[in-house]
Amino acid sequence: MDTKPGPLQFRIIGMDCADEVAILKREVGPVAGGEDQLAFDVLNGKMTVTSGASAEVIQQAVARTGMRADIWSENQKDAAEATFWQLRGRTILTAASGIFLVLGFLAHLASNGFSDAIGLQGETGPSMPIMAKVFYGLSALAGAWFFFPKAWFAAKSLRPDMNLLMVVAVAGAIGIGEWFEAATVAFLFAVSLALESWSVGRARRAIAALMELAPTLVRVVRADGKEESLAPDQVTPGTNFFVRPSERFPLDGKVVEGATDVNQAPITGESVPVPKTPGDEVFAGTINGDGGVKVESTKAAQDTTLARIIRMVGAAQSRRAPSEQWVEQFAKYYTPAVMVLALAVLLLSPIIFGIPWGQSFYNALVLLVIACPCALVISTPVSIVAALAAAAK
Repeated sequence: MDTKPGPLQFRIIGMDCADEVAILKREVGPVAGGEDQLAFDVLNGKMTVTSGASAEVIQQAVARTGMRADIWSENQKDAAEATFWQLRGRTILTAASGIFLVLGFLAHLASNGFSDAIGLQGETGPSMPIMAKVFYGLSALAGAWFFFPKAWFAAKSLRPDMNLLMVVAVAGAIGIGEWFEAATVAFLFAVSLALESWSVGRARRAIAALMELAPTLVRVVRADGKEESLAPDQVTPGTNFFVRPSERFPLDGKVVEGATDVNQAPITGESVPVPKTPGDEVFAGTINGDGGVKVESTKAAQDTTLARIIRMVGAAQSRRAPSEQWVEQFAKYYTPAVMVLALAVLLLSPIIFGIPWGQSFYNALVLLVIACPCALVISTPVSIVAALAAAAK
């Protein structure tokens, strides 16, 4: 394994949103020489380390977060790198959490009636049936499965975040016997994280579709008139290549022989084919019509219009919107402040107002749940990724 100083690129298995990026910054930043030495591309699951840290040290730091870092290769495919559980586990557990929540509610409803099932009778109602507790417990466990490791990491690093906030709220609700509330909170938070993961996956698929527009081989016309098939990145500007009818153009270029109509919709969105004659410009990824043409390459494969579009989409995702930066800073201070306030409610309410300890504990947990900024924190990244996916498509 190459451990020479210099920029290193890793494919991070398990990085789906800004939340994981923040965790990686906290854990990998110190061993990489600072957070400014790290760059992230969530759409492609890529992390770049610009310092001279060794690959082994970086991979060990990533492993401590519960994620996995592999040396980046342009030929890697997400499907080959990720297991079935990594690809579908979040969706399966979120669905299981919802199913167990419904089963628990039905079991509670069948035994104690509707008013008790939705908590209207409070502590005066009959005790919750054991099967309802089992189903609610399984719902909470399945819902918290993916964000509990992040909460544990936040607790160990003494940097409370919304994951820790939700775990404390779920555990506290179970502790005071509010099983339905615990399962509901875990399920709803799991749904929000699953939606964000799904939106990132959708954007990744859109980028993959863009990359597949350009052919993988170029029919280069040699000086003796014979054709030779080369990879696009082996073709230099000024090289002539031939494109047959109905094929896609592999590179940007200028027509030197022949005439045809080109479907430029994949690049420009034009719905009508555009006539092309010698001297006209053509773009990689566009579709040739009925005429074969010889084209002179004008740009290298990494500089084509299509390649630039792909890079722009990735760069747009990696740049944080002003609102997202503000929300992240807000949550950084808001979350610990809420936990301190909840602790104050727990400890000071009995002393100052004479409220029973059990009721103070319950009030503190209610404050933790309703004050969690999860919707505010995930709203901007989800919106941006969804918009980029639609734009890329």
